[in-house]
Amino acid sequence: MVDTIRKATHSGVWIIDKDADVKFSCYVMDNEDRVLSLRGAAKSIGLKGGGSNALVRTLSTQWIAPYLSDDLKDWLDKANRDDLPTYLNTRGGHFTPISASAFVDLCKAYVDASRDNVFTSEKQKETAQRMYTIMTAFAKVGLVAIIDEITGFQYDREKDSLQKILSAYISSELLPWTERFPKDFYTQMFRLKKWNLNGNKRPGYAGKLTNQLIYDRLPEGVLEELKTKTPKTEKGNRKHRYHQLLTHDTGVPHLDNQLQQTIAIMKASRNWDEFEKLFNRAMNIGSPEQTSLFED
Repeated sequence: MVDTIRKATHSGVWIIDKDADVKFSCYVMDNEDRVLSLRGAAKSIGLKGGGSNALVRTLSTQWIAPYLSDDLKDWLDKANRDDLPTYLNTRGGHFTPISASAFVDLCKAYVDASRDNVFTSEKQKETAQRMYTIMTAFAKVGLVAIIDEITGFQYDREKDSLQKILSAYISSELLPWTERFPKDFYTQMFRLKKWNLNGNKRPGYAGKLTNQLIYDRLPEGVLEELKTKTPKTEKGNRKHRYHQLLTHDTGVPHLDNQLQQTIAIMKASRNWDEFEKLFNRAMNIGSPEQTSLFED
């Protein structure tokens, strides 16, 4: 077991469905980690038998193994070694946490498995449906932002000006180029758009969609600043990718989180129209009267 016991500085309960008892105890810890109570989370998604025990049994089953992220595999490894941390809530009680990012990965694993139709029981299908509902609920702002709002931590954060936000997201130095966008993002985009995926070649419109789906979801002003810092060459191309200018500790994690949420919604959609509706609803974009926010 770990020696250092983290203490919660802020706490709250996120109620998604009061009638179905789908609610989560949320905490911001003294190191500003955002976590959920594992026992409450397991109960809300329909896993019985204790928080860590129930999740260990689920993640150890063969059907879900191909869908586990590296974070979930690491969590499972620690659980099997009885090495999960114990934290203190704001009242001094002990609880076992699961990080916000790991819980997002758990939702995505169920949604991906549901799309591949690997479930063998109605209980698994019911849990997957709950996961999809939960994921849709937090996708519009991200689970970290939900926890900040529920716990009241958002009011204690420094009130950033636009320049401070840009400084947090955009680096003064270029990051080394890496394949930041998963192949799955464009595979799902092409599937929904019914385009032919020809190697690495993509229509110019794919770039516009990437901006609308991903970069436009960063704080207001970030995409405009990225465009300013990466002007087009005489040939109309940009010398550097936008993500190379994002900061490693804030910009890149936000970008990655938006990518994973978008890919999950893509995989849960049967066609582009359905994806648009789910995406716009999840991100709280536009109004019900608008049929499309993506200009082709």
